[in-house]
Amino acid sequence: MRNSSTNLVRFSIAENDFYFKQFLIKMLLENPFYSIVNDCNNGNELINRLYRRQEDVFILNLYMPILSGLEAIKFIRATNNSVPILTYSDTFQEDMATFLNDIPNVFYCQKNSIIIKDLLRNCILSKNNDYEDYKKEWASQSQSVQNYMDRQKREQLEISVTEIQIIKLSYEGFSNKEIGERINLSARTIDTYITRLTEKLGLKSKLDLVRFCVEKGYYNSSI
Repeated sequence: MRNSSTNLVRFSIAENDFYFKQFLIKMLLENPFYSIVNDCNNGNELINRLYRRQEDVFILNLYMPILSGLEAIKFIRATNNSVPILTYSDTFQEDMATFLNDIPNVFYCQKNSIIIKDLLRNCILSKNNDYEDYKKEWASQSQSVQNYMDRQKREQLEISVTEIQIIKLSYEGFSNKEIGERINLSARTIDTYITRLTEKLGLKSKLDLVRFCVEKGYYNSSI
């Protein structure tokens, strides 16, 4: 279904987390040969647009309100077995992995924009196939261990109101100087805040900080 004359890859996305979806869209549109043809908030919105048959790849959250990603996958595969589907969840779900394994052209991964980008490039849109290796590694992360690690992170991370404001403004694309002007702090102070945050989280850059906080849900704070 891919447009062979332009090599344009068209995506349909279904994700109920607004901030993660926007981050995912920005990540995809960094590639000039990617386009978004459907931007949906849940599985129900997605299946109501299936008649258009214009996407080359589906990307959807496995767990969404109204209609889950799993149910949406069943609807898609009832009429189309060829278009790849990339679905994800916060932690590995063994029963879901087993079920999805029997559905053709479905790729299951962690809710992580870097992993999604890598699977698209190295497994779904190329002749390389590293998915089996990734699947084994993903399966080795038992849900109980992952939940424990996530709980430890939440308990250790005490993100202040100011830090959340800085994270949100960073996500929205403001420079450190612009962030400082908006919350009445100097650019140097903002630099210090970001450096401390990245060190605390074990990250390398401002972009990594934004990605981490969106994927972990910190950006959904009402502050």
